[in-house]
This record gives sequence, structure tokens and C-alpha cells, in this order.
Amino acid sequence: MKPKSEFDQYVSAAVRQKRIAQDITQADLAIGIGVTDGFISQVESPKSPSKYNLNHLNKIAKYLGCSPRDFLPEKPL
Repeated sequence: MKPKSEFDQYVSAAVRQKRIAQDITQADLAIGIGVTDGFISQVESPKSPSKYNLNHLNKIAKYLGCSPRDFLPEKPL
């Protein structure tokens, strides 16, 4: 099992931070973007190789009312 890259960890942490700031649970986010809460949990776990793709990030941004760019680092990692 390949560990998450530094970039993938950054993205999942940024989504988690924004989700928590809006008091949205993993289950609520999962329903909002059409995935399981288990998937959200796996993406947020540093031990799991699961990660968001660009379509996920677009749906998350729509659901949270922000830009997909909010989840990306300013500079390459």
C-alpha cells in the first residue's frame, strides 16, 4: 500500500479544515457530494491511500460554497 503524497495530504487536510470550520460532518459532506462517509474517513486518514480527485474537489467546493483552489497549496510541494 503506497502512502499518500505530501500534496494529497495537504489537499485532504485543507478540505477537512474547511469542513470542520463550517461544522459539517463527514457524513453530511459524503451525502452532499455523492460518496460514502467511509470514503471521506479514508481520505482524511493519513494511513489510507484513498484521495480526492478533481471532480471530488469541484463537488466539495460547490457544497462548501468556496473555490476548488482553496484546497490547493500556493506553491508546488
